[in-house]
Amino acid sequence: ACVHRERIIYFGDQSAAPQLSVLTPFYRYSAAPLLRRMSSAPADVEFILLDDGSRDAALLAEIAAAAQALNAPARIIVREHNQGRAAARNRLIAEARGRYVLFLDADMLPDRPTFLLHWLSVTRCQQPDVAFGGLSLRHVQRTRETALHHNMCAASDCRSAEARAQSPAQFTASSNLLVRRTFLESHPFDDGYAGWGFEDTDWALTAARDTSILHVDNPATHAGLDSVSALLRKSDEAAANFARMAHKHPHARGFAAHRAAHALKRTPLRRSIRGACRWLARDPMGATPMLLRRAALKLYRTAGYADHLP
Repeated sequence: ACVHRERIIYFGDQSAAPQLSVLTPFYRYSAAPLLRRMSSAPADVEFILLDDGSRDAALLAEIAAAAQALNAPARIIVREHNQGRAAARNRLIAEARGRYVLFLDADMLPDRPTFLLHWLSVTRCQQPDVAFGGLSLRHVQRTRETALHHNMCAASDCRSAEARAQSPAQFTASSNLLVRRTFLESHPFDDGYAGWGFEDTDWALTAARDTSILHVDNPATHAGLDSVSALLRKSDEAAANFARMAHKHPHARGFAAHRAAHALKRTPLRRSIRGACRWLARDPMGATPMLLRRAALKLYRTAGYADHLP
């Protein structure tokens, strides 16, 4: 078995217990821009980051410099080996001291200067068990490489609080997620998920059994948009996780993606369909309409999910 070796780097005065712990796992991606955007953090906030086995001294030095410049206490947990997204979040929960925690992914950028003040207000006035602030594309530039991901995010992920509240658990992600720490202690992330995808949907569906999820409009930009190659790779990783999530939550079988995957399970041409969709999503000729590329990637993902359904 792998020994989970780690060390912790401390910045600032750690003596006072904060109201809010901002938790950020990262793996070979710099959280420095995120920290710099929140360098003038309000009082009652601490920052805890976890390097999940990046083994990149230059990356760690860049993030440590940004943490040092914060006007708030910060810690970086440095793990020798990668343990995965769910396990990283559970370790961060154990380290947090705040009454509430805010999960912010390393590739997020708060949209407004009042972002943390807004979350502090939510913790004191509305006092939810769980709240999701939403995603946007406000501070990211669309490039040729990321155009498909930009289009997909705009079409499916960037929704108002009112729209998200129509299906609260399904539209909750861990990238801008506020949770009461005592609730998290009894509702940890399932670290049986490996690779990318659905560990946060699983968590939200589990949480929704015991509490209501508040949706608010306090968005952060998803700045780390992926290339098509990365989207295809993550789609492949997510397929087994999708099946795990559907097995744990039978009502998730009513999701459109599950219904479509179940239908494709009976299609003998599924592998050919995946190959054609992969080609369309890549758009090697540079002539495929974006709407068709988006549909092709969604069908590629769904056919992959079908491979893992019983």
